[in-house]
Amino acid sequence: MWKMRVLAVEDEIRLLRQLTNRIREALPEAEIAAFDNADDALAALSQEAVDIAFLDIAIGDMTGVDLAKRIKAAYPHCDIVFCTGYSDYAPQAFEIGASDYLMKPVTAEKIEHALSQLRHTPVYKGTDRGLYIQCFGYFEVFYDGEPLTSLTKRSKELLAYLVNKEGALCPSSEISNAIFRGSSDSYLRVAKKDLKRVLRDIGQEAILVTGWGVLGINRKEVRCDYFDYMDGKSGALNLYKGAYMSQYEWAREKKLSNNNSI
Repeated sequence: MWKMRVLAVEDEIRLLRQLTNRIREALPEAEIAAFDNADDALAALSQEAVDIAFLDIAIGDMTGVDLAKRIKAAYPHCDIVFCTGYSDYAPQAFEIGASDYLMKPVTAEKIEHALSQLRHTPVYKGTDRGLYIQCFGYFEVFYDGEPLTSLTKRSKELLAYLVNKEGALCPSSEISNAIFRGSSDSYLRVAKKDLKRVLRDIGQEAILVTGWGVLGINRKEVRCDYFDYMDGKSGALNLYKGAYMSQYEWAREKKLSNNNSI
């Protein structure tokens, strides 16, 4: 079972305990690794990836900014949140892609705000049931709040491409050129078969729309942050941080504006 991993680094034990408690209140299902120094944190990171890192700025010989650079080098899609009493490091923090910069004292409300600003990591708290598709940041597919890991790399990209097309029926040749660089149609057939199998296993096969040489999705049957954004649903505008299906080259030209136009 997938479980979010969170790193907390603060050199004052009392403040580290408080930070850990605030994180646990906001993310009760997460696995939290807490350290009072950068060396132990880096040693732990060499063993297992981390999704979100809450870092103090002053943590001994290595600054929190330096630690963040080391983390991002190893795990580029880890969200970094700084928790500090120093405001003058904010420009450096955001230059390296920090999701948020919290001034101490760190409260539950500040943690919640930071979680709403994450660039890569989706936050689920056990209330999301059924199929949900994330397009902002990295493309990800969730079922009952957990990643749908049964999708292959190519079937997942196929679903991403169809979601990107918002329900339009796409010719097989177009999909093959975009995803498989014009390779044999057999690659698309295998990806399509796998996608149908995975969706059928969770009772969601009806979201696919097929025709002679075309493939699409039933937009009305898909819960998705991108569709919510385009439909102007409450709170959806705050989900977009400028990144859209970041792992796919064919999606890089797509930009969303504040007025929901592409």
